[in-house]
Amino acid sequence: MGKSDEELMQQFQIGNETSFVTLYERYKLAIYRFLYRKLGHQARAEDLTQEVFVALVEHCKEWRQESSFKTYLYRIAHNRAISEMRRSEYKVMIEADNEANTKKVARVATTGISPAASVEQHQLQIKVQKALTMLDKEYREPIVLREYEDLSYEEISVILEIPVGTVKSRIFRGKAELKRLLEPMLTTTPDQVRKPPNVASPPGISGNVRT
Repeated sequence: MGKSDEELMQQFQIGNETSFVTLYERYKLAIYRFLYRKLGHQARAEDLTQEVFVALVEHCKEWRQESSFKTYLYRIAHNRAISEMRRSEYKVMIEADNEANTKKVARVATTGISPAASVEQHQLQIKVQKALTMLDKEYREPIVLREYEDLSYEEISVILEIPVGTVKSRIFRGKAELKRLLEPMLTTTPDQVRKPPNVASPPGISGNVRT
């Protein structure tokens, strides 16, 4: 049985670099997906994924066992994404590149399945990502953390620094709004609308951290 995140982090804090590599391999794709769905831009999500783990290395001594390692890591990713979205260049970059990025990621996600299914999944990926980016960020983020990253309401509450009741309310309202946005785009089943397929990671997320 593998070691827990917390055990690995404790070992990394005292200098075991192998423990960090294990944590990186365990979470690199999840952090990328979270950042991509929050930002809607593949290249910046790749870059920020690396920045999140560099920040983890630089500030590893700051982690205390008051919260889980997973919550701590997503909190770093959340803060990085917020800083990115405040940049004046961010809006222009997204407006110029969002559609191309969504199509590119959709192609990666549908590789290896039948042509007919691939076309259908490709179109669904594009429409879902478009709807997600149209959601207000206060709804989008808790939905991504809950439905895609499988975090608990309590973990989301810590990451976003809002009460658990607010988390539940935003997810409920956000799902209703997401459904409203998707209905004119889709002729698919309710199950597909409730939980769209995952976005695959791009080739750019490698096993080595850039420093």
